Amino acid sequence: MTIAFSTKLVRKLRTSPLVQRVLTPFGSVPKPKRWIFVLGCYNSGTTLLAAVLGSHPEIAPLPQEGVFLTDALPPPERWRWSRMWCRCEAEMRLESGPGEADRARRIKRQWSLWLPRSPANVLEKSVANVVHIPFLAAHFQPAYFVYLVRDGYAVAEGLRRKARPWRWGRDEFPSGYPLSYCAEQWAASDALARRHLAGVERAITVTYEEFTADPAAISARIFDFLGLLPLDAAAFGRSWAVHDLDEPIRDMNAASHRRLSPADIAEIERVAGPVLVRNGYGRPVPD
Repeated sequence: MTIAFSTKLVRKLRTSPLVQRVLTPFGSVPKPKRWIFVLGCYNSGTTLLAAVLGSHPEIAPLPQEGVFLTDALPPPERWRWSRMWCRCEAEMRLESGPGEADRARRIKRQWSLWLPRSPANVLEKSVANVVHIPFLAAHFQPAYFVYLVRDGYAVAEGLRRKARPWRWGRDEFPSGYPLSYCAEQWAASDALARRHLAGVERAITVTYEEFTADPAAISARIFDFLGLLPLDAAAFGRSWAVHDLDEPIRDMNAASHRRLSPADIAEIERVAGPVLVRNGYGRPVPD
């Protein structure tokens, strides 16, 4: 209980805008060999992938999503849209201009407070950063983007089940977001990520399904993209602590599919059908 309380307190302090402002002068401006950004929709396995990549001895991961460790990179929660940036994308978008460089330096200083001194490579995972890809590519050089795509049916189901919008003042959703919103968020994530990443120098796309089927091979492919040696294959025989669970890497799509009714599946296809087809995700087959 004491450890859990301490962890919650540390997270609360790290994410406090007041604490961030006070500590900013004590931060530095890291100059790693690589800034590594893990991207994807909510419930796509980005936390698991970031945990695996962050276990590399040459990579220093931030302790939680970077958008919550700075007051200069707006997350959707600022507009009370938890796990739903597609509803406030225009408000989140950073305006280009002379202030961008100062914003980037402030972010780096605030992030540096939670990193080792002179990290060789920094890893950051924030789902909301799909919106900020052009800014990150311009001001966090050299920037490497790892985009993870997961079955849209499973993502939409997980978003509906896990999101708690009322905790952020969205009382109009007392039982959670409508499934249509969740499917819209998945489709919007994929469309915007692919559009932005087409214009950056270093990006790789992998799927949740191929990663969970062979994590050693897919992570080795990512490390090759990063110019780093792969992890020893033995590293993948253990459990990984993600979202209060401690389990081996495995594909959880089937469990999500079982929670969807025929009407749910039809609703997801109504909203995100073309994106599902483009990514090769067919209708779930009952067990």
